[in-house]
Amino acid sequence: MKIVHDMHTHTTYSHGKNTIAEMVEQGRKIGLKAITISDHGRSHPLFGVKKENFAKMRAEIDALNQKYDDIDIYLSVESNITGADGSIDIGDEEKKYCDWISAGYHYGYIPASIKDIFVFAIPNYAARVLPFLRKRVVGMNTRTYIKMMERYKIKLITHPGDKMPINIEPVAKAAAKHGVILEINPRHDHLNVEEIKVAMKYPVDFAINSDAHSTAALGDMKSTPQTIKAAGIPISRIINIAE
Repeated sequence: MKIVHDMHTHTTYSHGKNTIAEMVEQGRKIGLKAITISDHGRSHPLFGVKKENFAKMRAEIDALNQKYDDIDIYLSVESNITGADGSIDIGDEEKKYCDWISAGYHYGYIPASIKDIFVFAIPNYAARVLPFLRKRVVGMNTRTYIKMMERYKIKLITHPGDKMPINIEPVAKAAAKHGVILEINPRHDHLNVEEIKVAMKYPVDFAINSDAHSTAALGDMKSTPQTIKAAGIPISRIINIAE
């Protein structure tokens, strides 16, 4: 079992250690058929891609696609969920230059509004140490994911439920409705086996991505084959791996 299209990778345009060209060369070396460059969205003050860099990234990827015929290279962005209304940090540059958009929740982003600092960001941080807040925060976060899928054309949700706890069942149901892929991420604890079993009730597709921040991690599935086996996912429902 191996990843044939790594749909979630990072480069020096955010906080990856290698350039786009180096990631592509490594992808070719390990036999990837496709790779997607998906650096972080602009609302992250330290790691977000500057909007003027999307044109540069697009040009680099177009040149590499012209150079190689053994690998397909795509440009995406791992946008940040920034508000309780499902806001993500997407602008014209992402829509103009990216082949598709992914989205996930991260720490350190700039919230969509001052209100979201208090009703969204702080409760998510506080629920980590104040268990009595968890039920309310899970409900809010679940609604946030669903609103995001209703508002934006998202291809992939990265590490759903990681850092931002959710009820996976309604999220999976909405993902199936909107054609959004759910990621199984070897660098994070979510989706876990039990969450995958719940999500499988609905006709949603999954992808296993390395979330590589260096060439050494590209295509690395770590323990996800065991996760797949334990959850009982048919290989046909994982869109980017081959046996």
